[in-house]
Amino acid sequence: MTKLEREMIYWGKLLFERRLISGWGGNLSCRLGKDRFLITGQHAPLGFLAPKDLVRINQDGRALTKDHKASSETPMHMAVYAGTDAQAIVHVHPPMVLAFSLTHDSFIPVSFEEKYTIGEVPIIPQDTPTVTRPEKVVEELKYHPVVIIKGHGTVAIGKSFQEAFLFTDLLEEAVHCQFMKEGIGADRSATASASQSKNGQAPAQAVRGRSYPLFSKEHMTALVDSANSDADFRTYGGETNLSTSLTLHLEESNASWTVNFVNGEITDLNQKAAGEFMISGKAEWWNAVFRNRIDAFLATQQGKLKLERGELAQLSRWYKPFRRAFAIWQTIPVQ
Repeated sequence: MTKLEREMIYWGKLLFERRLISGWGGNLSCRLGKDRFLITGQHAPLGFLAPKDLVRINQDGRALTKDHKASSETPMHMAVYAGTDAQAIVHVHPPMVLAFSLTHDSFIPVSFEEKYTIGEVPIIPQDTPTVTRPEKVVEELKYHPVVIIKGHGTVAIGKSFQEAFLFTDLLEEAVHCQFMKEGIGADRSATASASQSKNGQAPAQAVRGRSYPLFSKEHMTALVDSANSDADFRTYGGETNLSTSLTLHLEESNASWTVNFVNGEITDLNQKAAGEFMISGKAEWWNAVFRNRIDAFLATQQGKLKLERGELAQLSRWYKPFRRAFAIWQTIPVQ
């Protein structure tokens, strides 16, 4: 038995013990190489996997041995591998998450730890026993480490089985906390849940009118003006004594903009790269941040954006005003 086969058996058992799956539900897979994968077989019980339940497949999802049948969710797994950098996939049916998904359109965690680690989790409509249209799952997994399929289950990706397991486990615990907060029988509409911003407030109103080229002077000036005119940002900045400088860097063009903060107000914007903190990334991910496809803190946590200078623990003390700033900035249209 190989190392990855032993790992798959171990994590399947742990998922079962954590009650994230029951019976014969769920499936696991991982990359073996560029065009080879390992996946659980049809009707394989994750809590009691044996080597015979593990199937080697090629990039087309075909078993490499005739007497093995791969999971019925193999097409979804293959689509995720083709569209993301996942090394491992965990697809299970956590009961709390399932119940929550039936009456909501997205999930926003209660605690800061969960908001920072998994962010807002999309809930994808589903009306078939297996995932027959994986395109939406793949699209959301580009920006989120875990997604919920309504009335069906969760799909988590990671660099390893451990990482995908932890995202899954954390999401179930986060939903449990939400039920404790609301009361499990609360009649709360999906739209009310989805309209909450990531810091628990109603989102800023979308800015109407012109759109701006990403990282242009006009775009950056609009960011500064919108933040300074927002009462909540200035209040949170004053409360936390937001006095620092932050450089935003676009890798493709090597463009940098540094924003200087003094007592919760932006006092200067320049094209130097001398900020106390520096966040760098490709246009794909900056576009995703400014279009509200992914939270800036979560993108940094996932490595899509890189904190090139400064310590995250220091930056986190201004979490609340920065969260508000990005919520405002995400309402400014970019081209």
